[in-house]
Amino acid sequence: MGEEKAQSFIKGAAILTAAGLIAKVMGFAYRIILTRIIGTRGMGLYQVAYPVYTTLLVVSRSGIPIALAKLISEKISLGDRKAAFQVFTVGRYMAFFIGLFVSILMAVLAKPLTVLFKWGPEAYYPILAISPAIFFVSLMATYRGFFQGLQNMVPTAISQIIEQFIRMITMIGLSYLLLSKGLGVAAAGATFGAVTGSIAGLLTLIFIYYRKRKKIWKFIRDGNKVSVKLANTGQFIREIALLAVPITLGALVQPLMNLVDTIIVPMRLQAGVLVQDPMALFGELTAVAMTLVNFPTIITISLATSLVPSISEAFALNKEKLIKYRTQAGLRLAVLISLPAAAGLFVLAEPLTTVIFAVPTAAAILRISAWGVLFIGLQHTSSAILNGIGKTRVPAANLLLGALINALINYVLTAHPAFGIKGAAFGTVTGFAVAALLNLIYVKKYTHFLLDLKALVIKPVFAVGVMGLIVYRGFSLIDFLLSKITRYHYSAATFIIVLLAVILYFLILLVIKAIRYNDLLMIPKVGKSFAEKLKKIGLVRN
Repeated sequence: MGEEKAQSFIKGAAILTAAGLIAKVMGFAYRIILTRIIGTRGMGLYQVAYPVYTTLLVVSRSGIPIALAKLISEKISLGDRKAAFQVFTVGRYMAFFIGLFVSILMAVLAKPLTVLFKWGPEAYYPILAISPAIFFVSLMATYRGFFQGLQNMVPTAISQIIEQFIRMITMIGLSYLLLSKGLGVAAAGATFGAVTGSIAGLLTLIFIYYRKRKKIWKFIRDGNKVSVKLANTGQFIREIALLAVPITLGALVQPLMNLVDTIIVPMRLQAGVLVQDPMALFGELTAVAMTLVNFPTIITISLATSLVPSISEAFALNKEKLIKYRTQAGLRLAVLISLPAAAGLFVLAEPLTTVIFAVPTAAAILRISAWGVLFIGLQHTSSAILNGIGKTRVPAANLLLGALINALINYVLTAHPAFGIKGAAFGTVTGFAVAALLNLIYVKKYTHFLLDLKALVIKPVFAVGVMGLIVYRGFSLIDFLLSKITRYHYSAATFIIVLLAVILYFLILLVIKAIRYNDLLMIPKVGKSFAEKLKKIGLVRN
């Protein structure tokens, strides 16, 4: 039974991780297309709406699905299936009224916010357009929590993919069709994608729920073999709130960090001596540079997701050596993944911003923001380790401190003519660096893991240094050679050098024995056979 539960958990985590990856890739794709349609100023208006939306969305629904999943799972394990269903029903009513209230609140505040924070009248439309999404996402969260409580992750995964797909189609289609009406209206068309996406995701879950309703109701009826006294609605509301409120407060840190940036950066850019449009510069930072920075973190997020149960298991069994080993392995992989991505974005800043987004002016911002990849990766991984050993408040507090430092740097540097928007990029990197380094101090304190400088620092830095130098020199050569063959030489050279950089970095890691046998097992399907072959020729070790 225990083995079945473990397999079920691993399978569920894998399903959600895969769905999350697909959704992230689609998100990256639509941002590229959207930037090319509405430009950096339009993306600036789009980016202004999203932090307001995500902050209010966290208030509305963040803790509810996790609270429902936990309470429903607990009630079912105790044989009280009717109470489990009652939890879902109460949670759904809570989400309905809270979501409706917060959606209306956002719509009402749309105009005052644009005036208060000097975002300009065009920013009103994107904020107004996205406000109904909070209601639908809040309801959707209850169904996801219900299915997760039943340990069925498939409905959540399917709804995530459909939600993102419909969002992408709506954003691209409406922004293109409404562009003639003005950038503000076009950006509103883009943010409205969150509404149609959430409706599609909710309808998908309702369809699955009603299709399975006979099995669900039979499962509930058959569950109570003994007489169990049903709690009243007020008690369930208290139970959900006691779990949801702390989760919500922790989840608020990141969106608040983004919201503070959204408030401070455009306002302080206007306070400085500028010849460029502040909203366009904000779009270059958030929609171009940070989109490229966040893309490699898809891997570290997946690593962190798998690390939490891994560390939790070792912690529950009180296996200190296993905690140390898994901690060191997680941090080493985070460095091996994040450091080359940061270096690659730094070296290839201009080609990447030009070829992908057609915004070469964002290269200067990306060169600073690029190093955020390393610190974001370490922050994700170290937070997962701390969450795994039960120190859930520590990473939230550290991220909050990092956010405050980020806000302070943004306020001071962004208005300075010598820095401008680059000051905001520096603030973001510094904020995540502070959060990551504080996390690492606490990880060291609580796990007592051995700091292997050779594995964590020396080997990765050497491999990245060699790769970076070759890429820096090689791009110009490849571009020159391809210019004799095709008019698209610059784009072709960019994609070729990125591919060569990945292969080259991997080969260097193999030569210096920085990759281990277990690392390769993470590669789907071919990982084990590949690891065995490399082990035979002595290129990897356990």
